Amino acid sequence: MTMFRKVVRKTLNVPLRLGGFELQRRGETGSTKSYIPFRETIRDAAKAGVPVGDYIDAKHQVPGATQATIDQLTELGVLGEKIHSVCEIGPGSGRYLEKVQRLCTPCSYEIYETDKEWSDWLTHTYQVTARDADGTSLRRTVSGSMDLVHAHKVFVCLPTIVTCGYFNEMIRVARRGASIVFDIVSELCMDEAMVEKWIASAIYYPSLLPRDFVINFFARRQCVLRASFFATMRPGKSEYLVFVKDGA
Repeated sequence: MTMFRKVVRKTLNVPLRLGGFELQRRGETGSTKSYIPFRETIRDAAKAGVPVGDYIDAKHQVPGATQATIDQLTELGVLGEKIHSVCEIGPGSGRYLEKVQRLCTPCSYEIYETDKEWSDWLTHTYQVTARDADGTSLRRTVSGSMDLVHAHKVFVCLPTIVTCGYFNEMIRVARRGASIVFDIVSELCMDEAMVEKWIASAIYYPSLLPRDFVINFFARRQCVLRASFFATMRPGKSEYLVFVKDGA
């Protein structure tokens, strides 16, 4: 029973930490730990002599995984157009942020990051604007103000209703014709062989979100699916969906 409780706590803590919380045993003390701890990651990346994003790809994904996603979005034209304003949910270490900022040179880049150490580091390193992150909304961002709203490896582990709330918020802050980009674990990412891989990995955070449900959710809110593709999410994969608000 003790092992079962440990597994349940470990599973539940993944999405909870995104909101700044953590389940602990009675009597335990300590601060919330990030999925990718700030100080350890910065130290180890410096020791390895590689950029933080490359270090995280090598440790948590596969080398080049972040760049492969950026290349896909560039090929689709999402990052090839002039983008003045960007909002990113859960940028974490900023490994996508850095590449999007370099490619698009936006005038405004807002982030919602619940881990304060990472948020402060991103603000200092990339001169982005950190908004007060409550783990459920984009309440500090003006409606219809963003050219690009995106999230990476965020909705793959959040509870469904929290994710749907974020979807509404992404649509709200996007201007007409803006791109809304994110990845999910859809049923196409979970065939029988892939399920067995996840079980064997003892990694329990993936949250399945039906593809048609998401597409219809956005369609009912006047957003059209522009493209989709798969990306590595070790030991499996996630599916990226690219929407355009108001079908422009």
